[in-house]
Amino acid sequence: MKLTARETAGYSMGALGGGFAFNMVRSYFVVFCMTVLGVSAGFLMVMFVVLRLWDAISDPIVGLLSENIRTPWGKHKPWVIIGALFNAVVITFMFSPVMTRMQGVGLLVGITVLYMLYGLTYTVIDVPYYAYAAAFVDERERDIISTWPRLVGGIAMIGVPVLTRTMVTTLGGQSEAQGYFYWVLLLMGMYVLFAGIAAKSMKVREIGRREQAFSFKEALQTLRQNDQLLIIEVVFILAMTAINVTQMVALFYFAHVWNAPEVFDLFMLVAGAGMALAMISYPFIARKISRRKIFIAGCVVPLVGYVLMAGLSLAGNPMFMLPVVLFTVGGFGFFGILTSIFMVDAVEYGEWKLGYRSENLIFSLLTLIGKFSGAIATLIFLGGLHLAGYVESTDGMFADAEMIAQIAQPASVNTALNVLMFVVPPMILGLALLLYLRKYKLHGEFLANVTRELEEKRAVNA
Repeated sequence: MKLTARETAGYSMGALGGGFAFNMVRSYFVVFCMTVLGVSAGFLMVMFVVLRLWDAISDPIVGLLSENIRTPWGKHKPWVIIGALFNAVVITFMFSPVMTRMQGVGLLVGITVLYMLYGLTYTVIDVPYYAYAAAFVDERERDIISTWPRLVGGIAMIGVPVLTRTMVTTLGGQSEAQGYFYWVLLLMGMYVLFAGIAAKSMKVREIGRREQAFSFKEALQTLRQNDQLLIIEVVFILAMTAINVTQMVALFYFAHVWNAPEVFDLFMLVAGAGMALAMISYPFIARKISRRKIFIAGCVVPLVGYVLMAGLSLAGNPMFMLPVVLFTVGGFGFFGILTSIFMVDAVEYGEWKLGYRSENLIFSLLTLIGKFSGAIATLIFLGGLHLAGYVESTDGMFADAEMIAQIAQPASVNTALNVLMFVVPPMILGLALLLYLRKYKLHGEFLANVTRELEEKRAVNA
């Protein structure tokens, strides 16, 4: 069954809808909690630690269930539409007026329960959706079906941060809380629509499926024995943590350090353009140089960029940094595509090493990359603000500069924001690069041998 342009286009729409959901929660739920609901950074830190421990258990369970459950529609497409529906409902409640009317312990419990449900329902759609790429035998088709969703999803990665401040203030008028709700309703409507298009486009594709169901113990052993999967999991958690810290800090950095919250929109627009250029150019670059070199470049270019941004920030005008942002944050664009491709390689490696295939189970760890990198970034961000003595408010974050300036913050907050913006991300990114260079071996001749031996085994068993 050959991959068609129609299937690729329809399938890729699911990444656009999922991107709306993921980027809205990742970029703005903490902001919403702190600046609209007035929740303390200390509580949010504890919540994220506890719920990430929950995700470490629940995500592999979801991968195990979707791996074992047999349906006439395969093990991928049914979960896409089911997961999108439930996930959209939960996200809508997270930003709903119901939350603004809650107070005290009730508010804290509500936030915790909804965020836990968000993580669970997002896994239901995300794991089978991206695991679909591993159901293709042809390497070229795998690259296509891995690359295009990331390219299309990049629209959401750019659009949500760039448009949210404008849409919230436009739709909400004087009520920032109301603006959030209407904007989320619009995004979630598109999310469900695009998930339906994706599910309809996906074919029933399976390679080497086991007839015997996985037990939970065997599932954990499968993940633990795939050493390259675990290495690449940690590498990408670190790499994505760096960009997540940058994006989370940027809004507060421009609002408080420069008293110019409107510059954040330009920052995200330029950053998004850089990431889009990187993702669009990936298929052409990959024809010339190896994935390994692309990953290294995706680390080295931002490392240089952070140094230049820090220097330009001393020039007295935040606008001076924007040209450098294009390639600093843009370098991270390669990671969005490489995560899926490297996970497919891990599926192949697992089959080669263990003798059986487990796409959904392995791709449950892809979801953990997004969740854990976001959680670690949030903990670093909230921890920095908490230690610096940041003062929470219910006046919103999208108010004009004069209103933000009226919220008295200690001088230590500006110091913390500068460190979080220019020092912490490159340190984390450098650690990711070091781990990749020393421990990851699924490239070059070794990967070619794994692929060749698998093809020979499949030909014998056909």
